[in-house]
Amino acid sequence: MNRKRKRNYGYVILFLGLWFFWFQNVSASQMLFPFVADDWLSFEGHSFLELQQENERKNVNQTKEKKKDKENVKEAMAVPVKYDNVISAGDRQILYKVVSMECDTDYEGSLAVISCMLNRLESDKYPDDLMEVITEKAQFSAYYDKKTETYPYLNRVPSKECIQAVDDALSGKKRNLPSYILYFRSSAYKKLKGYKKYGQIGDNTYFYKEHDKQQNKK
Repeated sequence: MNRKRKRNYGYVILFLGLWFFWFQNVSASQMLFPFVADDWLSFEGHSFLELQQENERKNVNQTKEKKKDKENVKEAMAVPVKYDNVISAGDRQILYKVVSMECDTDYEGSLAVISCMLNRLESDKYPDDLMEVITEKAQFSAYYDKKTETYPYLNRVPSKECIQAVDDALSGKKRNLPSYILYFRSSAYKKLKGYKKYGQIGDNTYFYKEHDKQQNKK
């Protein structure tokens, strides 16, 4: 009889322990006891109300950041202009591969890369020939990586979307960046000293200089 009673006590203690652990979950506590004030409940030293307010602030900030990026991307794009210079079949293949190396997540990602390249053609800072823009020293590591002293693009196989994006841009059908966007880095870069962030397209973050933007308005 004593053994049975001790066993029952053990079950009770185990049940109470599990219940107490579960009770620490703020959400569960709120559902079970809605009459308990928000600021009575705590989790890691913070009241439920404080945690809720902090989460709301984070959500608002994230929403603002996403909205800002979308507004930037919706800004007037550069007027598509057909690239009239002759591009040999071999150079076109190089172009496909380099763009693919820089971004081949989807059509828009590849289009942004080629749009940026074409924007440089219209800037006084860069050459007037597209292949010279791509092969310019220390500009596109997808073409030449000075650290490894290799040409990474050589064995690249571009997707159909990438090829279509490049062809559309070269033929003057479409661009998806304003003409003052001349720079980009991988999406790991959220900031770039001396530059302003335009937004992310594909797996790249695009940047610009205020001077270039103001020059574009003139």
